[in-house]
Amino acid sequence: MLVIKAGRVPSAAPRLGSDRGTTKRAWTCPSAGRYYDGIHIEKMDGSLWVHDDTVSPWTGQFTFSGLFTGNFWEHALLISSAALFLLAHFLSSPRVSPVGTPSGAIAASWSADLRPEIGNAPLGLVVGRGHETRLPPTTSLWFLDNNTIVATFVTHDERIALSNRDSDTNLPLRLRAIFLDASNGRIMSTQAWPSDSRFAGIVAVNDGNFTTQRGVVLTLYSPDAKEVGRLTLPPIQQDLWGWVAHPSPTGKSILFATPNLTTTGQTPWIWVDATTLRIVRSWKEVQSGWFGISDDATAMLACTFPLYHCDPNLAIRSLTTEWKTVAPIDRAQSSARFLNEDTIFLSGHPWKLLRTDGSVILTENTPFEGDMAIPSANGQRFVVPFFQSKGGFAALDIGAHGELKTVSVYDAPFHKRSYKLDVKAPKIRETAKLALSPDGSKLVILYEESVYLFQLPPPQSTEHTDTVDPKNGNP
Repeated sequence: MLVIKAGRVPSAAPRLGSDRGTTKRAWTCPSAGRYYDGIHIEKMDGSLWVHDDTVSPWTGQFTFSGLFTGNFWEHALLISSAALFLLAHFLSSPRVSPVGTPSGAIAASWSADLRPEIGNAPLGLVVGRGHETRLPPTTSLWFLDNNTIVATFVTHDERIALSNRDSDTNLPLRLRAIFLDASNGRIMSTQAWPSDSRFAGIVAVNDGNFTTQRGVVLTLYSPDAKEVGRLTLPPIQQDLWGWVAHPSPTGKSILFATPNLTTTGQTPWIWVDATTLRIVRSWKEVQSGWFGISDDATAMLACTFPLYHCDPNLAIRSLTTEWKTVAPIDRAQSSARFLNEDTIFLSGHPWKLLRTDGSVILTENTPFEGDMAIPSANGQRFVVPFFQSKGGFAALDIGAHGELKTVSVYDAPFHKRSYKLDVKAPKIRETAKLALSPDGSKLVILYEESVYLFQLPPPQSTEHTDTVDPKNGNP
């Protein structure tokens, strides 16, 4: 049993910034169309260029401005947790909690090794040239309900011959899903579905039903993994990175967008009812920043993309109204995510909670916390993980990596932090996936091929000092 105790007021910490060059240089790709394990790889002056084997290869010249093209970001975004994290986010030790925040520790109630069920090694990108590096696999992790967890991986099926580029639908890829009992980690069932893209996974869950995205194909499944609907999204242009799914907190709606950081013009958006896979609306939109959705609204960090020089602001619209600016924001805010129908989390340093009318609920300036929020489907709890920097040594050009150290827990109405909890577990790095149960009582983490389940303390409604059991999270 560990005592929850109030923390001290944190001292000020330096802010980190970055400079972006504007000089353009160009290279001719020395090996356009070169593939390694199905991935087109180029690396110029420290910039990584990667390409999936299910889309057309790079052609022509490369420029530094190409870093903001759809071809690069098509895959960079979908594996951002693995390939494009900022080391600055992990260069600080965790700060102590503000006065009044209970602190303690949680340990995994159970863990499960999924390797025997996965079979072949999960697929990830291979980057670099001469000295290739394999990035972590593309995965997804969800609670189907409070009692069922599902994790997905993309693998090769060696029984199927390699396809050529004119027959991508015959690629020997499988989206493998493993369903676990949340109470004990027992594997209840597995599924394997053909995929025409190695960037595939579950993109939404609602009331036990779930939707997979495999390339442009969406499939709706019942809780027992029976197919009940299918939708094929329109093919998109080569210079866009693909249909990127943005689910609502309830999982009942998904907005698919095709962002293109090289233009200020309109790009295609499609709003899908995830309960039926019916297209609710299809239109073109000017996207000037990252966004999140609820079941009836979209919130965008407008004017934060590089080509836009207007004042950054939080803009909100419904499916039937125009954009409305509700609050100015700092460029420190990097993305928006609805926690429920009227609460929006703005990631960054500091991170902020805003109502849909722009009023501020909470701001926390804890350095290097606030890059992501993991909400519960009922909208009553969210957690913010902290990954502590480990292993970096600048003199030898050795990059640091982040290891999960703590999670901060927030309960509605979100006026303060409920708990700050040390995570007692094997080393879990920043490439991990995290998910909360719909009722917010359980936190599950997928790291590599292992799953860890943590029982969280109950919702905190009043000031109190209690003990927390590190095994089950209960006082």
